Amino acid sequence: MRLQNAGDDAQHRAANGQDRLRGDAVLTATNVCWMLAQEIEHLRTNPDLDPLRKAGLLAQLTRVALRAIELSTLEARVEAVETALRLRKTHRPSKEDR
Repeated sequence: MRLQNAGDDAQHRAANGQDRLRGDAVLTATNVCWMLAQEIEHLRTNPDLDPLRKAGLLAQLTRVALRAIELSTLEARVEAVETALRLRKTHRPSKEDR
């Protein structure tokens, strides 16, 4: 019965600043992916939920999960570029070495 009001619960938590993941703040797209995977699994295995409601919630959560995966990939790419730029900046040859 935990997920019957999943949308309402999420809105309530967001309105009250209670977006927490087992005591940790949801700070990255990877955190969101993990949380969504857990919620999708709970929803999928809930036998008490109306099948149409379950299908709608699964569609909504998987759409959000796909977007979080895209953002997670983008975060990793940006981090790699930033690391490369930092390394390039610290190892830049001086004018005398050229």
